[in-house]
Amino acid sequence: MLDKRIIALFLLIFLSLVLMTFQSTRGPLKPVSILKYPLYFADRELQFAWNAVTGPIRDFKNLREKNLELEEELRTLRLSKEMNLELVLENRRLTKLLEIKTTTPEYVTTARVISSGIGIWPRTIVINKGSRGGIERDMVVRNVEGLVGRVIEVMSSFSRVLLITDVGFSASVRLQDSRLEGILSGRGDGLCTLKYISTEEEVKAGTLLVTSGLDGIFPPGIPVGIIFRIDPGDELFQSIIVRPVVDEKKLEEVVVLKKRT
Repeated sequence: MLDKRIIALFLLIFLSLVLMTFQSTRGPLKPVSILKYPLYFADRELQFAWNAVTGPIRDFKNLREKNLELEEELRTLRLSKEMNLELVLENRRLTKLLEIKTTTPEYVTTARVISSGIGIWPRTIVINKGSRGGIERDMVVRNVEGLVGRVIEVMSSFSRVLLITDVGFSASVRLQDSRLEGILSGRGDGLCTLKYISTEEEVKAGTLLVTSGLDGIFPPGIPVGIIFRIDPGDELFQSIIVRPVVDEKKLEEVVVLKKRT
């Protein structure tokens, strides 16, 4: 028991000498300074771990924002391209209409279609020119492809046009190849009927019809339609179905002509 006390005493003396020597050479012992280094190391490692976790998230967020910016720029470029294409197509249409103006003495004005009318009957369109633009009732309306219809109502700044597919429309036409004459009438379903062609005459599908000018309204030579099919008729006349050369669903600009006098 005594030996253990002596040993403990010697250890205490030894530790005291060590501390006295350390303080004499290094200064007073500061426990906080001893703990500072492990805390600093732990903080540094935590910061590295935080950056490792949040770094990819920040990069993803920045990349997403950049992608959104690029998508917006792409949409803007596409819109600009579409607008430019629309201008090019409109310029082509107007250039072709200008050719009609320079080659047609009956030319009155060029107009834009602003409405396809209300309801199914009658089949009409509304154009943005009226009496102020020199338009009168029964004037002829056409586009680059061919006959569109005739003016049935005139206001100061607008006019209503009866399409050739309406059941109330009729025009004198002739077959371009054989020069046979007949009357074209609308059916109300997007097609027309060629009337008063004798069963003795040979008529072929695909034949182009043009205005004859014999009705006193439409100038001669305007393309009207193409014979679509020939149905069984009566004993005297054939039943001939005609598809108009003008697609009334795609009308944008038209030319208005004076009626034939």
